[in-house]
Amino acid sequence: MKKEMLIMIALLLGVSFKSFAGTGNANGGLEFLLVIIGLLLIILGLLNGVDYLQKNGKTMIHKAMSFLKKKITLLRNYLNKVKSDYFDVSYF
Repeated sequence: MKKEMLIMIALLLGVSFKSFAGTGNANGGLEFLLVIIGLLLIILGLLNGVDYLQKNGKTMIHKAMSFLKKKITLLRNYLNKVKSDYFDVSYF
């Protein structure tokens, strides 16, 4: 939580200087606030994603590898069955 607060304070203080338009004053406060919130959400998502991968990365990789191995084996068995049908070779 400290990281997010530090980033929010830095963005609000560093980027929120007073700006003037070419004619009159600028009324872009709502858009500026939306941009800041969007940037903070992106940064928060990246930080939480990295933390999640650090905690659960190994199990995710093992599950993905076992899933791919099962699908490759199923595909290989299906192709062998199709070959056996074309060449009149018994599959079993």
